[in-house]
This record gives sequence, structure tokens and C-alpha cells, in this order.
Amino acid sequence: MQITQLFSAAVLMASAVVANPTPMLEAHGTGLERRVPKTSGAACIKAPLSAEKDFSYYTFTIDAGVKAAAAQAGLTKIGVRQHCNSNGGPFGMWAQNTENWAYVPLDKFGPDQKYNVKVNRCKKDFDRHVWSYSVWLCNNNNWCGTTNCGLDREICPEQKTKAVNLNDPLKWTCSA
Repeated sequence: MQITQLFSAAVLMASAVVANPTPMLEAHGTGLERRVPKTSGAACIKAPLSAEKDFSYYTFTIDAGVKAAAAQAGLTKIGVRQHCNSNGGPFGMWAQNTENWAYVPLDKFGPDQKYNVKVNRCKKDFDRHVWSYSVWLCNNNNWCGTTNCGLDREICPEQKTKAVNLNDPLKWTCSA
């Protein structure tokens, strides 16, 4: 073995030790959990920081067409899930992503009926910050199952923060 081949092998081994494992975790088809929820791919929603540092506020509308189907399926609440992303410490190896949920009665339908939902802020530690949110149809026991109203919508706050005050211009189209 030539010295240049030995050096190349040593560099390859060293880079494998310190390489960031995150891309492997987010690879498609591996069966591993993604670090962040799949998003709709739409442009992120700009959001100011929340005036109350311990709470996020989400203002949005849902499609009026879901009213009858939701009632027939026994879905009586709206669930809002706030995803908090974590930078995960050195090399992103210990991601501590969290989710916060809040529930309100399912009683507003159409463009003039806005929900304003108060959600606890992201937890402290691990540099957690608001990343995305989603809306779900839920039953009386706060069980939402598979009745989400679409993929997560990314949030672009003015700066990394644990709480936002988001006013979503797009309606959520739910199906029950």
C-alpha cells in the first residue's frame, strides 16, 4: 500500500467518525423517523414573536364543507399541534424535538369564522424553537387519529423563538 493510499484511508475513517448522522436519519426509505414532520412544501408563514413568551397563538380558518362529515364521525374538537425543532447538541446527534397540543371546540366553519388557539411554548433546553404547526379534527377525548387537515405548515418567525403569534392566511381543508 502506498503512503497516499494510507493517508486517504485514514482521512476517510476520521471523517466517518465525526460526520453528522442527521442526513441518515432523514433519508427516505430507511424506515427511520424523520427529525421534523413532513411539510406541505409551501412557502413558510411569517409570524411575529408572541407577546406572551409562554404561549403561541395560531389564528386560522377551516373549510366549511367538513361540518356535516365531522359531526357524523363524532369529531367535536380542533387540535393544533405545534412542532418544536431542536438543534440536537453536537453534530445534531441528540435531537430533542417536542410537540405541544391544544384543543378547542369544533364550532367555526368558513372564511369569516376564525379560530384563535393558545398553545404552550416550546420546552426549554436543547435550543428548541418553533418549526411548524398542523390542524387536526379530534373527538371529545382529544384523540385525533388520522384526521389531520393537511401536512404541517412551516413557520418563519422574525428570529428563533419558543412562541409565535401566527395568523395563517390559508384555510385548512379537512376531511372526516
